[in-house]
Amino acid sequence: MGRYLAIDYGDVRIGLALSDPFKIISSAFKTIKNDGLENILEALKEIISKEEVERIILGHPLGLDGNKTRKTLQVEQFGEKLNELKVPVILYDESFSTVRAHQIIHDMGKKTGNNKEMIDMLAAQVILEDYMRSVQ
Repeated sequence: MGRYLAIDYGDVRIGLALSDPFKIISSAFKTIKNDGLENILEALKEIISKEEVERIILGHPLGLDGNKTRKTLQVEQFGEKLNELKVPVILYDESFSTVRAHQIIHDMGKKTGNNKEMIDMLAAQVILEDYMRSVQ
């Protein structure tokens, strides 16, 4: 049984979340540095193999008006590169995932300024939770 891997793509960091093998629970997994496409793809290859990932859910940022932004195009290009990993890639609306991640941190009684990596992982977790709810 494989897992889903959610990706919250950022210019500095990339937040990752994984489902359990039964695809019921999503968990914040880790953050990797965005230090070049080759390094990112290599790190993701390792994770895909080790965690038996069968599908990638890539957060797809649209503008508030539903139109594509510069970031949307950047993520779509990244998604095309992910196809090299030979795992299906699903672009999934990530509207307000970062806002919800900030709220989770606040609810834990922590400040968001010192928890940027946690925010990125939690945003990926929110994306994955939303996706899994939508396909059940």
